[in-house]
Amino acid sequence: MKTKKLFFSAILAILWVSASASASDLQKTYTWKYNINKDASIAFDNYDCNLVIHTWDKAETEYHLTIDAKIKSDQDAAVLDNYVQSLKFSSTASSVDYKDNFWESRNTTLGKTTMKLGNGKSISLSEFSMKGEVWIPVGCRFDVESKYSEIHLEDFEGSLFLNLYNDNFYGGNVKGKTEIVDKYSTIEFKEMKDVKADLYSSKLQASNMGGLQIVSKYSKVIAASCSTLDIDGYNDNYTFTTTGDIAFTAKYTELKSELSGQAVLDCYEGSVALKEAKDIRINSKYADFQFGTAGDITISSSYNDKLESGKLNSLKISESKYCSYKIEELAGSVSESDGYEDNFNIRKIGQEFSGFSISGKYIEATINLLKSTDYRFRAKIQYPDLEMNESQLKSKVKVMEGSSLEYDAVKGTEKEGMPVIEVNGYQMGLKIVEI
Repeated sequence: MKTKKLFFSAILAILWVSASASASDLQKTYTWKYNINKDASIAFDNYDCNLVIHTWDKAETEYHLTIDAKIKSDQDAAVLDNYVQSLKFSSTASSVDYKDNFWESRNTTLGKTTMKLGNGKSISLSEFSMKGEVWIPVGCRFDVESKYSEIHLEDFEGSLFLNLYNDNFYGGNVKGKTEIVDKYSTIEFKEMKDVKADLYSSKLQASNMGGLQIVSKYSKVIAASCSTLDIDGYNDNYTFTTTGDIAFTAKYTELKSELSGQAVLDCYEGSVALKEAKDIRINSKYADFQFGTAGDITISSSYNDKLESGKLNSLKISESKYCSYKIEELAGSVSESDGYEDNFNIRKIGQEFSGFSISGKYIEATINLLKSTDYRFRAKIQYPDLEMNESQLKSKVKVMEGSSLEYDAVKGTEKEGMPVIEVNGYQMGLKIVEI
């Protein structure tokens, strides 16, 4: 038995040595070069090949493809070598189309790869890899379609169009517009001008952007600055240091910014944190809003939301249900036209405080006022719950009939334009705390 095992081992060893001896290595760099206009269009179709893209101030483009392969035989190696050398790419003075996936099919089984070339011939390989270098005019139009690769792009001044899948793309400064369609990639730039993107499970990062218009799902976007921001997102994460005006339509998405312009927020079950912003418009459900300082906030519809703000000029609400509003300092006014089971907490009012007016059902509100604040108080409430120092009020009208209250009174000296605190509705609670 032992003799048979030794015999078969010897046979296998001989076969392996024979196969190794007949295998051939192909390690070679192939070069293509074309004269083109400096503003020409260059397209690159890339597959499983790491690329370095250089830019230069020349009216030409050059492409180097390096192949490293272990091939079954010298004959197959010669077939591959001759085929790649004979490749010609579509080219004119105004356009060039490069493509590195030059085979018709490539299948791997049990460590053996069979490659069918464009001329109909098939070769066998045990190992195969590629890498490429491309030189393009700095101001051309450049289209890249790529899968499963790492790509490095130098500073570029032309228009850039990326269609990526499971890549790592690293770019320098891009002065022209950029359009990106991507799935499952990491994309990083230094400076960008204007960006239009469609992302799925991607990461996009840049130090500075121009305008960003983006549709995204399951993605992460980070930038130091962005001049304008237009987001249509789903389950994403956005982080900026500064932005211009924001248009944000999203579900299950988080948006953060230190400094922003005007903002229009249409949210569903997400969060928005703006440390400093100008005027804000909101339509939302199940969302969390945090603002450091803001101008005027206008809410068309809010449902089961939570809003917290530091210093705020005004808050105007058309329709709200099951929401919480907390304001550290109110400079101007708060109004709510149609509220249901909301809660308001105004911690401090400013010198320009002009009023607080709410209408609805089952609303609770607390306002902290300076003792020196004069105001007019009006109420029409069924089942009122008032907690305030009524001894300081001079009543004009106070009628209590059963569960209904009608109240009109003044604290301090009555004058035109004085702040008005008004509560109307059903089972409304108001607490005024003098500090």
